[in-house]
Amino acid sequence: MRFGILGQPAMWQHGEEIRLATRRSRGVLAHLLLSPARSASVESLMDAIYGDTPTKSARNQVHRGVGELRKYGVTIDVHDNVYRLEAADDDVDAYVFLRLCDRARAEADDGDHAAAARTLSEALDLWRGPALAGLDSEAFLAEAVVWNERMLAATEARIDADLALGRHREVIAELQRLTEQHPLREAFCGQLMLALYRSQRGSEALQAFADLEERLRDELGTDPGPALRDLRTRILRQDSVLERARQTPAPAPAGEPVPGPARRPAPVPRQLPARAGVLVGRDAELRRITGVLEDGGASPVVVITGPGGAGKTALCLEAAHRVAGRYPDGQLYAEEPGEPAEVLAGFLAALGVAPDRVPEGAGARAALLRSLLASRRVLIVLDGVSSVRRLEPLLPGHPGCAVIVTSRSPLALLRGAVRVGVAALDRAGARALLATGAGAERMAAEPQAADRVVDLCARLPVALHIAAARLATRPHWTLARLAERLADPSRILGELEHDGLSVVPTLARGYEALPSGPRSLIRRIGFYGSAEITATTTAALADVPVDAAENLLEELAESHFMVTTGDGDRFRCHELLLGFGADRARAEDSEPELDAAVLRALGALLALTDDAHAAMRGRDNAIPRGTAPRHRPLGAAAWSGDGSAWFDDNLDAVLAAVRRATPFPGTCWELAVAPLARYEAGAHFDVWLESHELALSSVRAAGDLRGQAALQYSLGHRSLLVGDYVGAARRLETAERIFLDLADDHGRGLALRLLADLDRIRHEPDRARKAYEEAAEVLRRSGDPVGEADALGGLALVLDGAGEREASRACLERALVLCREGGSLRSEAQIRRGAAMRAARTGTPEEAYPELLRALEIATFIGDRVVLSDVLLDLGTTRILLGDPRAAYDDLVTAEEIARAAGVTRTALRARRARAFLNGTGEATRHAAR
Repeated sequence: MRFGILGQPAMWQHGEEIRLATRRSRGVLAHLLLSPARSASVESLMDAIYGDTPTKSARNQVHRGVGELRKYGVTIDVHDNVYRLEAADDDVDAYVFLRLCDRARAEADDGDHAAAARTLSEALDLWRGPALAGLDSEAFLAEAVVWNERMLAATEARIDADLALGRHREVIAELQRLTEQHPLREAFCGQLMLALYRSQRGSEALQAFADLEERLRDELGTDPGPALRDLRTRILRQDSVLERARQTPAPAPAGEPVPGPARRPAPVPRQLPARAGVLVGRDAELRRITGVLEDGGASPVVVITGPGGAGKTALCLEAAHRVAGRYPDGQLYAEEPGEPAEVLAGFLAALGVAPDRVPEGAGARAALLRSLLASRRVLIVLDGVSSVRRLEPLLPGHPGCAVIVTSRSPLALLRGAVRVGVAALDRAGARALLATGAGAERMAAEPQAADRVVDLCARLPVALHIAAARLATRPHWTLARLAERLADPSRILGELEHDGLSVVPTLARGYEALPSGPRSLIRRIGFYGSAEITATTTAALADVPVDAAENLLEELAESHFMVTTGDGDRFRCHELLLGFGADRARAEDSEPELDAAVLRALGALLALTDDAHAAMRGRDNAIPRGTAPRHRPLGAAAWSGDGSAWFDDNLDAVLAAVRRATPFPGTCWELAVAPLARYEAGAHFDVWLESHELALSSVRAAGDLRGQAALQYSLGHRSLLVGDYVGAARRLETAERIFLDLADDHGRGLALRLLADLDRIRHEPDRARKAYEEAAEVLRRSGDPVGEADALGGLALVLDGAGEREASRACLERALVLCREGGSLRSEAQIRRGAAMRAARTGTPEEAYPELLRALEIATFIGDRVVLSDVLLDLGTTRILLGDPRAAYDDLVTAEEIARAAGVTRTALRARRARAFLNGTGEATRHAAR
């Protein structure tokens, strides 16, 4: 068993790490490993782990920590309250590290710098992170300082050995990173100065001294030490003492050819651009990439893939800079590499190949590149690769080198690559990035607006950086103001532009890399303006079969322009792409072509609403219709499903379509009215009103009288349900008059039936009877059995109230036949409810009861809250007559709750009055009823 403290305390058995899950077990292990003879008392363990303020259970926690270690097979003896851990020095990484450092010191003293460098590298490879990571007591923190200092000293010694071997170019990147991490450590600065000077970069060496001098004066009020000042003077004088390493080539590692004495050193390219800035929310991805690249084995290829603007380049450059020291022979970089032959020519030139020695053709150049890289350790970074064809000629053919690629595509045909997906930031990361410009106070003051900005930026770093910059330069702006500006699809791209930075180039690069079909679809989706889309809508927009539309959507998903949602039937893009697509559409397509695509998409949705309505009402019954074009794409699946459920899932999409259809009045009003059966059944009064107000504006501007009549009829129906009888009368009378002028019998019959309902509610039976009879006749002539059944059901109630029992019964029987003929369960439930009320009034509530139970079953099945509350109200009053007050009270309570939730105030008020009557006190309490 092996043990380690050079990182988080850990142990391994047979090469496999044993995970220590608790702080107490890691603390016990670390203290025993660091104690003389691996022995420690319980008290010293308590002090080390818990400091001066141990908890009451500290002693017990130490015992439990020992027990956990024993459970994993660690041998720990106890004698006189002292624990002793069995482990040899060679089994503890810290003591192996010290032994290797001692051996390297002796090798360096003997002048064997190559051996010293190898030994120190072996020693430093034992470190897995800061010593004693995760243990925060004062004792462990003090011990960690000692060990971490030993690690830095070993690093200095290894770099000294490399410099003695003439490897000054190889260590520059590592030293630059070390001076960033330890900005006041003079030894690293001196080594960097020497390495830069020997690499013919004397001005940079002097700048490194100046930077350290400024830091020391600002932070400590001191100057660099004598040794560093002496080194600066020698560099200024170009002292020949500093040149020695240039004349002494490094010994070649065993097995590699020794270069000839006259051979000129190969150039070491350093083509990496600067880091893109501080990364937010990418820690896991960064660890995975650097872990692969620091492996040092076979030539790894890492593909960083994700949508445009997700920060692939920033992540790639950060990872490349972090591992650059592992690839001392240089770093090659190409942005959006085009034809391989051109990129290869640039790489060969950077590696020292004279222009006249660069062969013709990509194949020959790729072969030469592989030959040059065969004995080198070079990192190749390719940002924005579009295809495997352009990538493969640039790959090294031998172990030792590494490649980092960014691409929208996962480059699935590239074998053996490690793929790291970069999605949009999570909400916490996106908020943190926005806060860099907005500030903590503004974020805290407007949390909802902050989330809205984050969502409109699609949680993409490129957009969030710009939004943060705009907020930083406009401190008077609220987050709500920015969110409002971003919410306008026609302005969003302009709002995300600041100081030369814009999201448009990022989107354009990915767009231009796509084939013509997916590009055309992006334009049409953007012009249509819906972030969520189905294959059917896509087929209509692109005017292709459904299977071809699915392929286009999948291609956009693979390129990260779309993501699948739900069960994979829907695809979604972000608002930024909608704005970009709309801009490209206006620039590349003709207006008639775009309008035709939008009309096909709206027509496809209209066709689906027809199917859903027919599933609820049997067929095209009890709803006004127009002549707006329907579109059924080739290969679209036949309708199968529940119309109510479909409308519930798609009401938001229908409302968005109504908003998009305002330039097309006929389509607009038909879409608004299409969910009428579900509006009333589900009591979706808000969507009902919003969609109709949008459509009314459209048809009024166009002078579309039929559309106005249909919308007034539908809104009159809504007013009737919510108890606005004055508004209902005004709207329904307007609709009936326009339908009469247009000679539209079906529309007029529907309006007459609701006017009759209004007269009956207002207790005007004669007017109601006349209107019902006329409505039933007109709807019969129009071929609408469900509409006729609804009129006959209302007429039966009026006849029953007038004492015409047989006529009422005949109307109900005829209405039930028509319901079955039309296939409308809702109307059947209403008719059965009417039959039940007729039986109750004639003194036979026992006959009413089964009819109401059947009506209740239907209303529950179809999910119609309006009918359900009415049936429960009638069931409660019937149970009063049957002598079951407790069950009656439960029915009335439920009826009121459902009616109030549905916004049907008339039914809720009647249920409350019935409960008060049942109580006999006017107080509607369950306790009083029982």
